[in-house]
Amino acid sequence: MNNEKRLWNLTELELFDYHRSTIRKKLKAAGIEPVAYKGSTPLYDVVQVAPYLTQAPVKESDAPDLMGFKTAAEFRAYIQAQGEKLKFMKDTEEVVDVTDYESELGRCITAIKSFKTTAITRVETAVSTITPQQLEELERLFNFDLEAVTDGLEQV
Repeated sequence: MNNEKRLWNLTELELFDYHRSTIRKKLKAAGIEPVAYKGSTPLYDVVQVAPYLTQAPVKESDAPDLMGFKTAAEFRAYIQAQGEKLKFMKDTEEVVDVTDYESELGRCITAIKSFKTTAITRVETAVSTITPQQLEELERLFNFDLEAVTDGLEQV
C-alpha cells in the first residue's frame, strides 16, 4: 500500500473481490477519475470508490423476475401451489371473498346507524321530560361514537 492510506491503486482495490479490469469498468461507469498518480499508476480515493465496489450487481436482463427461484419451473410450481392453497382455504371457509367481506361490513355499519336512530327514539318516548336540547346533545354524542365505530370497522 502507498503512504497515503486513502489513496489506493487498482491492485489494492482488488480487496473488494473484483479483478482490476472489472474495477476499471465499474469506476468508469460511475464517472470516477483517479485523484492522483504515483508515476503512471492511477490512485483512487477508497472512500469515494467503496460505495461503487460494494453495491449488489444490478440484474440487466429481459428475463422475468423469478422472485429468488432458481428456475421458471420452480417459480411456476410455487404459484400453482399458492393457487391450490387459496382454493383449499376458500373451500374450507378459512378465507372470505372480498365482496362478501365488504357486503358484511356494510350491513354492520347500517345496523349500527339504525341502532342510533332507534335508541334516540326510545329515549325520547321513555323519558317524557327530556328537552329538545338534551336530545340534540344525545344525538351529537351518538354521532361521535358512531363515527368512531365506523372508522374502526373500515380499518378491519
